[in-house]
Amino acid sequence: MIIIRETKKEDIENIYTHINEKYVKKYYKNTEEIVKAEYIRWYKFMLTSTQYIFFTVEDLKKNYLGSIKFELNDKNAEISIYLEETIREKGYSSILVDAAIEELKYINPLIKSVEAYILEENIRSQNCFKKSGFFYEKRVDHGGIEYLLYTKKIG
Repeated sequence: MIIIRETKKEDIENIYTHINEKYVKKYYKNTEEIVKAEYIRWYKFMLTSTQYIFFTVEDLKKNYLGSIKFELNDKNAEISIYLEETIREKGYSSILVDAAIEELKYINPLIKSVEAYILEENIRSQNCFKKSGFFYEKRVDHGGIEYLLYTKKIG
């Protein structure tokens, strides 16, 4: 069984290790390895900021399996999901996206839509979000990189 829970400071090391894996970095905006001290400072800020909601994905033995992050902007939220390679392609992604959105709606009922910025070559991610009810909107420049924008109305 896989669960999601709010991320804690103790999770930062696992997240740091995961985000620097080759199979994740190919879909990550920054191509340079994240400097660990900056990363830890950023994630500690994120965990206390009202602009972010951050979940850790784990199994019942508390093994780290990934993370889901929402960046809040007025009535919208941008979602990011990173899963360990061991649970990819097993049908969990869309289930976890749906569960995280339900938690988001409970924590912040003012959010009306969720946006996902997906690289064109990341077909698996596109399929995951489509399965979760997201619709393709348009191509956008986001942080200097061209993405496909998918949106889901939630409120």
